[in-house]
Amino acid sequence: MKRELIRLVVSDFHLGTGNPRGQFNPLEDFHEGERFVELLEHYTSGQYARHEVELILNGDIFDLLKVPLEGTYPDKVTEEMAARKLELALDGHPLFCDAIVRFLEHPGTRLVYLPGNHDIELLLPQVQEELLERCAPGDLAEKVTFITRSDTYYLPEGIQIRHGHQLESMNSFDYRNILLHRPGGPPVIDFPWGSLFSLKVIQPFKTERFHLDQVRPFKRYILYGLFFDTWFTVRILSKFVYYFFQTRFFETWRRQANFWATLRMLREEFGWVSHFDELVETLMRRSRGVDIIITGHSHQPRIKQLPDGRLYLNAGTWTHMISLDIHRIGQRPGLTYVTIEYDDDGRPQANLMRWRGKPREKQAIRYQP
Repeated sequence: MKRELIRLVVSDFHLGTGNPRGQFNPLEDFHEGERFVELLEHYTSGQYARHEVELILNGDIFDLLKVPLEGTYPDKVTEEMAARKLELALDGHPLFCDAIVRFLEHPGTRLVYLPGNHDIELLLPQVQEELLERCAPGDLAEKVTFITRSDTYYLPEGIQIRHGHQLESMNSFDYRNILLHRPGGPPVIDFPWGSLFSLKVIQPFKTERFHLDQVRPFKRYILYGLFFDTWFTVRILSKFVYYFFQTRFFETWRRQANFWATLRMLREEFGWVSHFDELVETLMRRSRGVDIIITGHSHQPRIKQLPDGRLYLNAGTWTHMISLDIHRIGQRPGLTYVTIEYDDDGRPQANLMRWRGKPREKQAIRYQP
């Protein structure tokens, strides 16, 4: 009997080094390990016990920019250093690792990993081996596929799954030249400028405002901050200007600065062009043979049918987000994902879902000041 197929798409977990009991880690944004365990158990038991289940980790599952090595956050990262950073992140999230192992132990399951701009390190073989050793040991590794030649996982039913970072100049990178070769030193990862901005500008300020990168849209947060948190916001803007010019024009070991690429970055960051959803919709209008596009990256869950009938979905995030959009204002718990199921004729049906979880009598609190 042929198994029915269901695909699950999750994105933007941003796993860092975890939350040690009784300690506050302002750089850790993922606190839903138990809910993720529940999700995978749900789709491998009951009515789904005899399904084929493909789990698609659609980028930024790890945030290795937030993982320190010897107390520092380096921007010149070799492949060996990247593997060590992933090891530390895996150590901090045993529930996540065990959930993946148990999921892959079920018949008919498989996993697809698309690296994003915050886990670009997963493009490298040594880093992939570290993940497989912990989450897919032994023969389970044969059930794992890494998408490394482009940002897109193509399905034959007219579906594209992509993280979405390649649509933005400041977060895009060259998949053919992920390592930057320097005279007199080992190759290092050629991080996109947006990753360097996060590493050098956002992260140092998260120790003061841990929610800093959880607010959308960020431009509006800066605008409000000029009125209500003036000195802090001025400091961020000053650091942004300094680091932008330093990395784009004065550090020659990085990717060569290009005037037009720099201008595009500024236009995107300060909102002179369309926001992320409109970039995706523009991509769909220009693409032939694509009926469904599924993304992540923006942390904003979306489901929208275009006038021509094609469907755009954004899987959102499992981190806690704060929206400053008037029609979505407030805090959002995340836990969204996309399912792709198929009818008897093989036609796909994609849905945006929110995991509600199982009733629980108690929950351990990792930190309470």
